[in-house]
Amino acid sequence: MTPVLSNSKHIPVAQKNNTDPLPSALASSLINNIDTEERLIVLDMGRAVSSTIKYFSQYKCRLNFIDLYSEDFVLDPDEEISHSKMVNLMCGAIKLQQSVKIDICLFWDIFSYLSDPLVRALIESLEEHIDSSTRSLIINPRDSRTMLPFYYYGISGPTLLTQSQRVGVQPCIYPRSQRALKDLIDYFVVDRGRLMSEGRAEYLLFKDNNITSVNNSIASR
Repeated sequence: MTPVLSNSKHIPVAQKNNTDPLPSALASSLINNIDTEERLIVLDMGRAVSSTIKYFSQYKCRLNFIDLYSEDFVLDPDEEISHSKMVNLMCGAIKLQQSVKIDICLFWDIFSYLSDPLVRALIESLEEHIDSSTRSLIINPRDSRTMLPFYYYGISGPTLLTQSQRVGVQPCIYPRSQRALKDLIDYFVVDRGRLMSEGRAEYLLFKDNNITSVNNSIASR
């Protein structure tokens, strides 16, 4: 059985209500070139969605669900907090041992709900767990003027994601162009992107070891 970890205080079980299919042109690339005979480490920024659990159950895999969207420091960010404290908060939410390397990171649309300082803190907190073989997927508005639908996401196949309507009030959105996002995600490089429905686009990311992290220059702030 695939181990499932969930840090969410509010959603401790897999979510499966009102789920709709969402075609993906890039999801298959998450598994391509990964040795599926070895144990996969998957980090999911969202909820423990039943489709994701079922999809990865075919692999030797450890799934880590952190539901970063529900963290208090994301929902009500403190603009006065230092960068180092933000990084510590992110590390506390992610809860990965230092030696763990992530094979697949499902960011979904979390960047759209994080301020610029929180994006930088998240990227820095992940750096020791990311290497050149890590593949990451994000969903972002096509441009900074596009409204973002209020969903949580999962994956059900190599060409199919799932989306489910979130309830409650949509948190503050930080609209960014693709170029602005690229400037924030530091050592990550956008491998390729594809358009999706409802004004969204999906992007596949990987780590470029030739890029020197700029976060070191702000770590003491």
